[in-house]
Amino acid sequence: MKRLFFLIVASWMTLASLNSFASSTEWQSLNGDVQKLLQPFEKRWDDMPDAKKEKLVAGANRWLSMTPEQRSVASERFKKWQSLTPEQRAKLNNRFEKFKQLPPEERKRLRKAFARFKNMSPEQKARLRERFRKMSPEQKKQFLKRMKKRQQHKKSRRG
Repeated sequence: MKRLFFLIVASWMTLASLNSFASSTEWQSLNGDVQKLLQPFEKRWDDMPDAKKEKLVAGANRWLSMTPEQRSVASERFKKWQSLTPEQRAKLNNRFEKFKQLPPEERKRLRKAFARFKNMSPEQKARLRERFRKMSPEQKKQFLKRMKKRQQHKKSRRG
C-alpha cells in the first residue's frame, strides 16, 4: 500500500513539474522584458524544442540581471565570438570542456595565471609570448612544469 501511495505521489509530482515547465516556456507566460529581448524568436517560439526555449529564457534573465558595464563586455565578447570561424569556435569549445574537467584547484591556478597575464603591460605580454614561441616543445613542457611547481610551492608556504 505504501508503495502504491509513493508511486501515485511521485507520478503526480512529475506531472505537476512538467506542467509547470511547459507553462513557463509558453510565450504568453514570459514577462514583458524577457519577451522584448526574445522578440526575434516569437514567430517560431512554439516550434522550438523546450530545451532551446529554456536556454533562451535563462540567457535573457541573465542579461537583464547585468549592469550596463557587464552588458557592454558581454556584447563585445559575443561580437568577437561571432567573428570566429566554425573551426576556431570548435577549438575553443574543446578547450573549455577540457578546462571544466580539471580539478577545482587546477582551474583556480589557471584563472590566477590568466589574471596575472591580463594585468601585464602590452610589452611584457609580447616579450613573454615571444620567449615562449622560441622554445622547443620540450622546453615549453619543462617551463610549464616549473611554473606549476612554483605555484604549488607558493601555496604550501601560505597554507
